[in-house]
Amino acid sequence: MTKRDKIAVFIFGSFIGLLFVLSLIESNSLWIEEFYAQGFYRFYGHIPKYIFGYIPISIGDIFYAFTIIFLLYWLVNLIRKVWGKKWSDACRTFLSIVNLLLGLYIFFYVSWGLNYYRKPISVNAHLQVDSLKLADYLMVLDEYLDSTNALREQVNPAQWADRKDDIRTDLANWVKKDTTFSSFLSRSQVKAKSPLNSVVVSYFGVSGYFNPFTHEAQVNYAMPALSFPFTYIHELAHQQGVGFEDEANFIAFVRLQHHPQSFYRYSAYLQTTLYMLGELRGMYPDLSKDYQTRLSKPVLADIADERLFWSNYTGWINDLMGLFYNQYLTHNNQKEGIARYDRMTRLVLAYELKKRGCH
Repeated sequence: MTKRDKIAVFIFGSFIGLLFVLSLIESNSLWIEEFYAQGFYRFYGHIPKYIFGYIPISIGDIFYAFTIIFLLYWLVNLIRKVWGKKWSDACRTFLSIVNLLLGLYIFFYVSWGLNYYRKPISVNAHLQVDSLKLADYLMVLDEYLDSTNALREQVNPAQWADRKDDIRTDLANWVKKDTTFSSFLSRSQVKAKSPLNSVVVSYFGVSGYFNPFTHEAQVNYAMPALSFPFTYIHELAHQQGVGFEDEANFIAFVRLQHHPQSFYRYSAYLQTTLYMLGELRGMYPDLSKDYQTRLSKPVLADIADERLFWSNYTGWINDLMGLFYNQYLTHNNQKEGIARYDRMTRLVLAYELKKRGCH
C-alpha cells in the first residue's frame, strides 16, 4: 500500500469516527441549541458572509454544478477501470469518491445541518402546540379569510411584478430590525440572492432554497411576485439557523403580519390561509370547501394565476425533485417529509391563542 493509499484510508477512518460523534451530538437538542445554534453558528455565519455574501451571483449554484461534474468524471473513471479490470486503481478511485461524499456530508452538518436537531421553535417561543382545538382553528381561519379578502382590496399584485429587487431590499432591512425572534436566531447574515437561472430552478418546482455550504439564501425571480415576500423571509429564516420547514413558514408569517406594506401582509395572509385550508381539507374535506368559497374572486384569481405559472414547469424533473427532497427532509429529523411545511398551521394557531391570552 502506497503512502497515498494509507492517507486515503486514514481519512476514511477519520470520517467514520466523525460520523459517530455527529450521531451522538444529534441526540442532544439542548446541547445543540446552546452551544451550536446560539453559539458556534452565530460566530461561524460571518465567515461565509465575508467570503460569499458580497458576491452578487450565486457561488453555491456554481459549487453544486462543479461538484456534480467532478463526481460524474470520477464515476466514469471508476467504470472504465472496473471494465479494464484495473482493480487497485478502481478501489483507489472508489475510496476517493466515498471520501469526497463523506467530507461534504460532515461539512454540511457542521456548517449548518445540526440546526435540524435544535430545540423546536414552540419551546423557544413558548407556544403550546399540544392542546389545540378545532373550534380555535376555525375561529382563526375565519379571521384570516376576512383579512386576506380585505388586504386584496388594497393591493394590485400586477404592480409588483417587476419590483422584486425592491422587495428584497425592503424585507432584508425589515428582518434586520425585527426583534421577535432575536433571542434564538443568528443575525450574522440576513441577505438572499437570485439563482444563476431562475427558469431552470422553476423546472425543479423550487421557489427558494438555502445552500448550507456557502450559506447563500436564494429566491426564484421567475415566480409570481405574490409569493415572493413569503418565500424570501422563509429562506432568510433558514439562513438564520432554522432547519424545520414549518418553522421557517411560521417565522415568515409573523414577520410579515405586521409589516406596514399591505402587499407584504397580503402575501403572508394568503399563503397562511391556503396552508390552513389545506390542513382542514385533510381532516374535514366538506368543511374546507365551505370555507374556501369565502375567498373573494380577486383572491381566487391570484391563486389561479400562481397555479398556472407552476403548471407550465410541471414534469418528470419536478416529480423527481419532489421525491428526492421528501427523502432529504425525512432523513433530517422531519419524518413528515414535504408535508412538514403544512405543520406551520399549529404554530400559527398557538401563536394567535397566546396573543389572546388563551394559553
